[in-house]
Amino acid sequence: MPDTQYKIKQVLASLYRISQLTMTDDGREDLIRTTLEIIISGLSYDRVALYLLRTGTTILEGVINVGCQVSIKGLKYDIYADECIETRVVKTGEIILVREGCDHHFYTAVDRKRNEVLKRTCCVLLPIRTKQGVVGTLLADRSRPGAEIDRDDIEILEIFCHQIGAVIENKRLLESNRRKINELILLQKINRRLGDVRQLTGLYEVIVAEALQLAGCQASWLLLDRDESPAADPVAVYGLSREELVLLEVPERNVRRRSRGQPYYRKVTAPLREGAAVGILTLPLETGSQVCGVLKLAYTENTDLVGVNVDILKIFAAQAARAMENLIYHEHLLEERDFRDSILRSTPNAILTVNRRQEVSTCNQRARQLFGFQGELVGKPVGLVFDDAEFAQALEAVRERRQDMVQLELSPRNPELRERDFSVSITALHEDWERETEYLVLFQDITHRKRLDREVERMRRLAAIGQLAAGIAHEIRNPLTGINISLDIIKNALNGHERGCQLLDGVVNELDRLESIVSSLLEFSRPGLTELGSVQLAPVLERCVTLFQEQCRQRGVNLRLEIADDLPPVRGDAEKLRQVLVNLSLNALDAVAGGGTVVIRACSRRFSPDEAGRRIFDDTCFCGIAVSDDGVGMTDEVRERIFDPFFTTRNQGTGLGLSIVHNIVKDHQGWVEVESAPGEGSTFTLYFPAAAAEPERVSREDDKSYTYN
Repeated sequence: MPDTQYKIKQVLASLYRISQLTMTDDGREDLIRTTLEIIISGLSYDRVALYLLRTGTTILEGVINVGCQVSIKGLKYDIYADECIETRVVKTGEIILVREGCDHHFYTAVDRKRNEVLKRTCCVLLPIRTKQGVVGTLLADRSRPGAEIDRDDIEILEIFCHQIGAVIENKRLLESNRRKINELILLQKINRRLGDVRQLTGLYEVIVAEALQLAGCQASWLLLDRDESPAADPVAVYGLSREELVLLEVPERNVRRRSRGQPYYRKVTAPLREGAAVGILTLPLETGSQVCGVLKLAYTENTDLVGVNVDILKIFAAQAARAMENLIYHEHLLEERDFRDSILRSTPNAILTVNRRQEVSTCNQRARQLFGFQGELVGKPVGLVFDDAEFAQALEAVRERRQDMVQLELSPRNPELRERDFSVSITALHEDWERETEYLVLFQDITHRKRLDREVERMRRLAAIGQLAAGIAHEIRNPLTGINISLDIIKNALNGHERGCQLLDGVVNELDRLESIVSSLLEFSRPGLTELGSVQLAPVLERCVTLFQEQCRQRGVNLRLEIADDLPPVRGDAEKLRQVLVNLSLNALDAVAGGGTVVIRACSRRFSPDEAGRRIFDDTCFCGIAVSDDGVGMTDEVRERIFDPFFTTRNQGTGLGLSIVHNIVKDHQGWVEVESAPGEGSTFTLYFPAAAAEPERVSREDDKSYTYN
């Protein structure tokens, strides 16, 4: 009885000493060694050894032993490949008692050999348990003769194994918590560094470099999913060369689909690092609910991700994605600011903002150039910048909310702006609690456009007068010829009648004078010299559109110009072609005067000889110019007569415009096709032969008028 009490006291004292050890800061190995020494000294064992599973693996390795001359540290077993009692205890959790001469049915050759070499006479192997299950085995041996291990000894050892398990678990948790704290501190530092980068390329490099440090991997690279590219290309690589990366894996396609928004891990065997297996951990980079790319981490050493905190890496990936999103958004803001500033700098229009005190608050460069003749504009009353009573009334109407927007054409009274015309647009900008309402004033200098409008009108009048003069001259010339012949006959009949001959001579002189006037009218109506050369149609079309685009705007008509990129030059006279386009465009504008669309298209087309029909050309390539409108259209009867001189469907028309078009196109060896239907608009298509090469320029006298063929 006294021995039993003494033994109980020893056990309790040993347990107390072990419990005290758990509150120290010693390392795990030192604590375990001390615990084993306590077992030997307090429980009378000769040899004690501890085997533990390597975290995250199936390898059972010797950690420490006490009482043995030969160290077991570094001794390794695979619990599934190596059959022995040490691995059996870990796999099954059973307690195995080894006695001299005992031969268990599960003994292997390894067990028998180790029993013989280590001279195991009486020993026991017990499982070490933690919350993760069986993590190792404790071997306690009494090698003295007659020393036995009974059931009570095993129960006491189980208590100590439980204590060892508690030590292992506590130290594991302590190390895990410390590691997490260090990772969080490191993550905070990385996050600050990510926020300091101001360029995307630099940010990509920082992400892969910091990922390598945080994850403990051997290489990292970043893939972005670009919509314009079918494959995701690496934008940054760290720890690998580009050649090694190509060997490691082919570029992934559509990383959004591959990642599915969750990390995933896989092992690959690549011709890298002497063909060893490489573990690749893929972390999606999500912005909102969308995966914009992936961060890949390659492990060539820790391929089983032992001790890798994937949750921390997920937080890092989220921070990296947010940093990328913020930087992209920042760059977009800078681009929009630069784009807005570029527009304000390059626009030909003067732009001002006016506050409620009717002072200029901001202005662009063009406004300074146009109105800054008296110094800086900002802070100056807008009435001094643009002196016009109607402008002041319009600004007041917008300020008092009687009108949301005002558009008008004005000529200011400023001496420096005299003889200039402006189109002015006034509108309110914003109204909130932080800023007062401001008004946007846009000044467009339309002086040149007004001159072009006047030029167009003058050209129309001249064309009508020329055609009318040609018609009248032709109609008068024929009767004059008959009168001259009759007067010659009368003069011959009055031979010898001096007074009568004198009168006839006077009449003939007046007729000659009238003939001279008619000839002058014909000379006025003639087109003059037609210069046939290589003409690029794009500049001609653009100039034509410039002449009447403001008229379209004033009438509420939309104007579109569509020019093909492969449009070849034509052989003709640029001025005559421009006149044709002006006539057709103005006719289209009149057809949709109540609102609609006018479209001018230019493209090339090839005709076969059968398609050309009666038209005979050496080349089958033509340039087509189509002027279309969605106006009232024409009936078949009207369409048949539109090229007749003096035929018109308008009260104020002269009926000469399309005759001019027809004759000029004909002189250019082209033709006109007309498509129209009542209520469906009209399309006039002009075809001109393309100029294959720059021809020799030829001048010729055109004796035909615009009115007659």
